[in-house]
Amino acid sequence: MKHVAFFLVLLFLMFTLNSPSFSQNEGQKQDSDTFQKVNYFIDFMDYESGSLEKWLEAKGFEFRRDARDRKKLDLEVGDNGLVLDVKQGMLGMMLNEAVDLEEYSSLRLEWGVIQYPEGANYEQGILNETLLVVVFFGYDKISSGHFLIPNAPYFIGFFLGKEEQVGKGYVGQYFKKGGRYVCLGNPKPGETVTSEYDLISAFKRKYEKDEAPIISGIALAIDTTKAGKGGKAAAFIKSIEFLE
Repeated sequence: MKHVAFFLVLLFLMFTLNSPSFSQNEGQKQDSDTFQKVNYFIDFMDYESGSLEKWLEAKGFEFRRDARDRKKLDLEVGDNGLVLDVKQGMLGMMLNEAVDLEEYSSLRLEWGVIQYPEGANYEQGILNETLLVVVFFGYDKISSGHFLIPNAPYFIGFFLGKEEQVGKGYVGQYFKKGGRYVCLGNPKPGETVTSEYDLISAFKRKYEKDEAPIISGIALAIDTTKAGKGGKAAAFIKSIEFLE
């Protein structure tokens, strides 16, 4: 993923290691259905009033590049949680390093796509998505594969795709050693899905490691720069959970 991968590194290196404060419901909650402990929980359904930007900043997110521009990215909150309405082709991110998690097993996302980017298809090399949830692992810098692009920690980006193979770990043009992009489903537009992914096993398998490092950050990224119809797209997310 040429453009987003490069942008991820720049943003990660720019962001400070100081963890901002977050409300209690972003810390832990108990899963009443499975009784599996949730070690870290970000709720996108708890908005009450005021600035959406301030609400997200209180959760630890910082806006970068086109994510700051409301002419390109409109933000709303409703029954589907946080809605990201992409008005035109854009590349942007909301980066969060309030997550500093040593104990975890799986990632659970409740989310969906309202409108897929026209023509986006990882199988055909059009590496765009309405929403990419990125998980960073550890602080060791892994080679980007290009001397002009800074090295970065391991990361896996998760997305919902219209055509892509579910569970496949796609590799971008750069960060071939330290970056993977995984499709977690092919839902119909407007459908809410719950995606659960075993981070520990996947990290060990994809990177051939004996142990998975600490989770050092997450991000919500958007790239519709190569999509048709002016790059318009939309997605929503209700919650992000890291299970013990």
